[in-house]
Amino acid sequence: MEAFEIKGGFWYGGYYHIIRNSDDLVRFIREYVNHEAAELVEKLAEKATREAARADSDLASYERELDELHAAIRELERKPDNLIAISNKRHINVADKYELRRTAEKLRGLLDLVS
Repeated sequence: MEAFEIKGGFWYGGYYHIIRNSDDLVRFIREYVNHEAAELVEKLAEKATREAARADSDLASYERELDELHAAIRELERKPDNLIAISNKRHINVADKYELRRTAEKLRGLLDLVS
């Protein structure tokens, strides 16, 4: 079990014990407390390791979503000026219709990201 980071040292029974990781802690508890307590600590350490990995994975996922959202917002920053220019025209040509459709699709995509 390679686990979450746990480090420290302390005096016990006339010896200085160094704990570098959860395995050291389990070994100490098994030797100085009892086997059942060591098993409990080992299970807790394994659970903490799984939870830490899940949290890291969730964080990476949230960061990717945030990056996508930020990119979509940056792309939309220049759209209001384009929309105003199109709305000031007397006639809307095919390129303008395409621009309006693209802008609407980008807005829909942005709304999907935030909902």
